[in-house]
Amino acid sequence: MNPVQRFPINLDSVAGLVTGFFLLLISLVVWLGSQIGIRVSAGLPEDASVGPFESLTLNFSEPVDGNLTVAKFSIQPVMDGKFTWVDDKTLQFEPREPFQPDTDYTMTLAPGALTRNGRLLKKSDSWNFRVRPPRVVYLVAEGGKSRLWTIEPDGGQINPLTDDSFTIFDFDTSRDGNLVIFSAFNEQKGIDLWRVGRAGGNSTLLLQCGADRCSVPAISPDGRRVAYVREAAAPSPGLAFGSPRIWVLDLKSRQDASLYEDQQIIGYSPTWSPDGTWLSSFDGMADEIRLLDLVTSNQLIIPSQTGNPFTWSADGSTFVYTDVESNESGLHTRIQQAKLSTKEIVTLFGEKDERDYHYSSLAWSPAGDQLVLGLQFEANNPAEALWLIDPASHGGQVIADQPDYIYNNPFWDPWGRALVFQQFKLKGAYKPQISLWMPGYEEPRFLVEGILPHWLP
Repeated sequence: MNPVQRFPINLDSVAGLVTGFFLLLISLVVWLGSQIGIRVSAGLPEDASVGPFESLTLNFSEPVDGNLTVAKFSIQPVMDGKFTWVDDKTLQFEPREPFQPDTDYTMTLAPGALTRNGRLLKKSDSWNFRVRPPRVVYLVAEGGKSRLWTIEPDGGQINPLTDDSFTIFDFDTSRDGNLVIFSAFNEQKGIDLWRVGRAGGNSTLLLQCGADRCSVPAISPDGRRVAYVREAAAPSPGLAFGSPRIWVLDLKSRQDASLYEDQQIIGYSPTWSPDGTWLSSFDGMADEIRLLDLVTSNQLIIPSQTGNPFTWSADGSTFVYTDVESNESGLHTRIQQAKLSTKEIVTLFGEKDERDYHYSSLAWSPAGDQLVLGLQFEANNPAEALWLIDPASHGGQVIADQPDYIYNNPFWDPWGRALVFQQFKLKGAYKPQISLWMPGYEEPRFLVEGILPHWLP
């Protein structure tokens, strides 16, 4: 019987073989990657429906060059917009004007080099999308509780946005339609800020304010910040809250700070300009509207005894507000227009009125030079109507004027083609209602009972 022959194992040889195998594997992966090229995916919803100001996201499999990549990006029909790099693998496109309803859009990335060393997108990638139907958010308060709801203006489907555990004070919706921020009372009798998504449910605490009151949220056009009014709690029970001041909360970093370092500056009703450059508020103690340029820190102060309401033109160049003037016949309401470029203030309505029409409820259409305003057509009658006018020609039409009704809180959709507002009947038992008006309507269409309608695009 022959003895078993044993062969010595050379560990250096084995290590060399293993190393060689892994180098070969790495080379194979690199070669395959070069053959496949850079991969890209779009962060679109499953149903490919987006909000009118939705930021479109492209995710790349590896870092790419910004200029080379943007040059190969296109949308049909053509849309102008702003590009933002979240990181070197994530590109976002934000439209400057809203995507149009009933339109098929195609986002395309053309093939070619996406890096300086020649890494390629091998073939063109395209994604189709459409604008989703907008909803209307509104508030219903009953039995000491309040709740946010949404309604689809066309189909009438109603869904709860929050549960009935909140006592909600007010709210705002984001321009992209994906976020609602609301203020609600807490156990310390203060007011906190909360957030909830478009689908509703799972409301999360955004800012805990304790005994302070944080309310009147206003979301910036880019959806990254929220301005709000903060009233400090009194040092002891029974005393009044502190004066209202404007604060701004960064929604990503959660950095929270007063808008003005000077604590003598108070304010209410924060309102963003359409491009997010200016933030306006009303100082009721000084009887002035204060506008702050967030880029240059320049301020513009406009005298006004009424302050709210005020509204911005679609291009952000003009600011419209109400004021009152005293003459021999008493107080007369005026609608004033401030042009930011020239700092010129002119009277749009009221200068030659024989009596006071009690102008109110301002809403500038995002579609162009059309303004909705509220007014009293009859002297000694508190009923208010809504009037759609061209500020240049003063021509227009009455859109809501039932006898013994008050109409207010008008709110345009992103395209300026539909208006929602709330209405109250002055006589008899009556619940507040929300109605819809569109061009071509002979009269507004009732939507639902509730208050404070906002569009959720």
